[in-house]
Amino acid sequence: MAVGYRTPEEIKELVNQDRSMKVLIMGMPRSGTMSLVAALKKLGYTPYDFADRITLSHHGLWTDALRAKYQGKGEPWGRKEFDRVFKGFDCVLDVPCTFFPGELAAAYPDALTILNTRAPGPWHRSMSQTLFRVFSWPSWPLLARLDPSFIGVWYNHCRLTWQIFCNNDYSAESCIPAYQRHYEHVREAVPKDRLLEWEVAEGWEPLCKFLGKEAPEEDFPRVNDTEFFVKAHGWLWGYGVVKAVMNLGIGTLAIGGTWYLYKTGFVASWLSRA
Repeated sequence: MAVGYRTPEEIKELVNQDRSMKVLIMGMPRSGTMSLVAALKKLGYTPYDFADRITLSHHGLWTDALRAKYQGKGEPWGRKEFDRVFKGFDCVLDVPCTFFPGELAAAYPDALTILNTRAPGPWHRSMSQTLFRVFSWPSWPLLARLDPSFIGVWYNHCRLTWQIFCNNDYSAESCIPAYQRHYEHVREAVPKDRLLEWEVAEGWEPLCKFLGKEAPEEDFPRVNDTEFFVKAHGWLWGYGVVKAVMNLGIGTLAIGGTWYLYKTGFVASWLSRA
């Protein structure tokens, strides 16, 4: 099943709507998250995902939230701050949101929490093929310096996120214990009567029972977004290159040349070797 992300126009329209928070997805990425999101959309929910954070330029705000919680810099986030970023959405997921299970459960006492799980070994292999692979591309630090207002904000946010999680050490020896600690933290932080531990293989029945929804007759969605994830960050990389060139003031010819290399597949070929 293909990944279905909203367009920037759709995202900007959502934030003009009022929705109460209903579901907190606190499992780590690559633990059936996108299949769960597809299912929740079919059930009528409006999830807040990484594409929404990029379009709405929220990464800088979340960096502030992480620094406040983990480094003691700034005011810790509460209901007011969460409402600011979640306006128009009734379901949240993915890092960095998953690093705030207790705060979110306290801010939204009527929301239900789903802790989507996956065996640690397969989880780490999937992360190594997607997030950790992308964040290891060697050109990100240079692009972050050349385009500090966009790539720089995003890259520094990602570095802080994974520094908190695993000290930016993507090995199984570092990540699997961190993964297990995260799940224990969620179990301790969220009231048990508002928490469902769930795996994709369980499908509709326990999910819908927990949410008080009627299970659809169709099969539970199975989303494999590995290829799309890498391609999407390739697009992000290409956009960053264009912005970096513009910031350097090299001119239209260089921009056109960069875009030509990207469109003709040169960049994709280079990234496959990165």
